[in-house]
This record gives sequence, C-alpha cells and structure tokens, in this order.
Amino acid sequence: MKISRRRPHVQPKLAALVVALAAVLPFALPASAQQITIKEGHATIKSGMDHWAFAMKEAVERRTGGRVTINVFPGGQLGQQTQLVQGAQLGTIELVQVATEFMTVVDPRFDIFASPGVFDGVEHADRTFHDPVFQKEILSITEQKNIKIIGISCEALSEYASRDPIRTLADFQGKKFRVLGSKMEIEVLRRVGATGVPMQLGEALPALQQRAIDGARAGIVVFVPLKFASVAPNVLRTGESIICVPKLASKRWLDGLPGEIRTVILEESAKAEKANVAYNITNMGSMYAAWKAQGGTLNELSAAEKAEFRKRVSTVGDEIFKGSPEVMRAYQVLKAAAERTRKP
Repeated sequence: MKISRRRPHVQPKLAALVVALAAVLPFALPASAQQITIKEGHATIKSGMDHWAFAMKEAVERRTGGRVTINVFPGGQLGQQTQLVQGAQLGTIELVQVATEFMTVVDPRFDIFASPGVFDGVEHADRTFHDPVFQKEILSITEQKNIKIIGISCEALSEYASRDPIRTLADFQGKKFRVLGSKMEIEVLRRVGATGVPMQLGEALPALQQRAIDGARAGIVVFVPLKFASVAPNVLRTGESIICVPKLASKRWLDGLPGEIRTVILEESAKAEKANVAYNITNMGSMYAAWKAQGGTLNELSAAEKAEFRKRVSTVGDEIFKGSPEVMRAYQVLKAAAERTRKP
C-alpha cells in the first residue's frame, strides 16, 4: 500500500504554530539567559571605591559567564554624590557608592556614621558595622526610598587639608572648610571655631583656588588623587571620625533580577567589602607617603591639644541627635555595637 505524503489537516496547524512561536520566542527566553548591563558610579578615583567596584565587576562577570556586564564610572562621570543617590532612587543607575553624609537627605540616621570619638580606627569601625544587632537596625532604613544597602566600607580617617598650616586649635579660628554636608561635621567645626561649608567634592578644589574656602575636611585618600597639595598642602591628622561609604543598589532593579543573578551580586558585594578593609588600611599608608612626595606636609596636634579637641567633640552626637528620637536610637545602637566590638 502506498502511503500518501500529503497531510492537509496537519500542515496548516503546523504553520500557525510556527508563526505563533516566532511572535513570542524573543520574550519567552529564560530571564537568566538575557544579557544584563549594570552601571556603577562613584565620585572618587584611585580609592577604596575603585577597589570595591572593580573587584565586583571581575567576580560577577566571571561567575555569570559573561551574562552580566558591570560598567564602572569613577570620578563623578555619572554625577556627583547627590546625583548618584538620585540615580539609584530613580533606577537610572543600578549601583552607587557615596559617603554617608550625602545619604542624610534620604534618612537622617546616616548622620551617626560620622560621629566623632566612637571608633578606634578603620578596622574597629568595620567590626562595628558588621555587628548583627547594628545591621538589623540600620541596613533596611533606605528600602522605602528604593535604595538597598548591600555593604558598607570604611575608607579613611577624617582629616583637614588647608592652605595655611593648622597645628593648634587656635589655628582653626575663623577658617572655612569644605564638608560633606552633615550636621555632625558642621558642629565639629563650630566647636573649634571654624565654619563648615557643605560642598560637592568636585567643587572643593576650585573653591580653594578662588579662596572661597580655607580648607577641606575629607581623607588622605581623597586629597592625594585629586592633587589637593597644589592649593592646600597642609594636612592636619586628627582622626576623630571615620569616612564611611555605603554600597547601594536600586532596590526595584535588584528585586527584579533573576534570583541566581541577584544572589551572585549580593555574595560578591560582601566579598569585595571584606577585601576592602585590608586594602583601605594599606592604601592610607601609601597615600600619606604620596602626599609628602607631592610636596604636602602632615601635622598633628600636641597631646594636650588633641585631648582638648576630643573633649570638645565627644558630645557632638548627643547634642545633635537629642531632638530626634529615631536618630538617637540608632546612635545608641551604634555606640553599643562599638563597645561590643572594641578590642582591649
């Protein structure tokens, strides 16, 4: 018996199925197979922020087999720190790093990170921020504003670069210093007779050149790469507080990622953050040497003056936060965590 090759009823159905599949196939691919491109932005160069970002980039791209690409934009290429925060909130920038002082517009509790006299150094601050009680209290505070904290690193100690040398507390009198913008920083300077002027990092050097300010409060890891020594060659090392940098993700974007990709990003963020501690300590030492090579000087207060300075600023947090129960609670949680993690 000869078998007919004609299938009049099957062929039209098959053709319809092919057309239907062609229409939906591009959208039916598994989410994990789609290419994901991530922008990361921060305001500094040659700093711990660079180290974290490029460590993340290398590890995430390797683990995802190239399905995820992270493009790193240092030096304020995507905007200064205020714009970076706004970008994360709007979802136009997926990952950003900014100093905690620029996060106070999102939540005033970020003021507590710069509290003077709380930490013994960068390593102590890192241990404090990874205390489980502290993390439970703080890490979710930005999520209603579409920002998720995925890490916190301690970049450097707070110091003062100035046109004229600051060697005593009296030398602060009448001077204007660029600050990140928190009430905490402004009050610290007020207590030594100076004025804190909130200013974006990219505006500090021009302001120094134009003599609109006398100096800047930041860290040596900022002063060296941006060549502050050309206009403000004197650094006073006080170290009364720590410069902290949260690692932030746009929450809606992060929540919308395929689960396996989100897990990789969170895991590699934590690994890069841990590696950053040793890097930042080594980097600070290198930067002090580089500062001198650039023609800068390093000064310190006398023992008596340092003790007086610490005394004046030790109650700044209690004074600033007393009118805000929510912030005061976070401050108390921070101090308790600092005590638990302080080494004898």
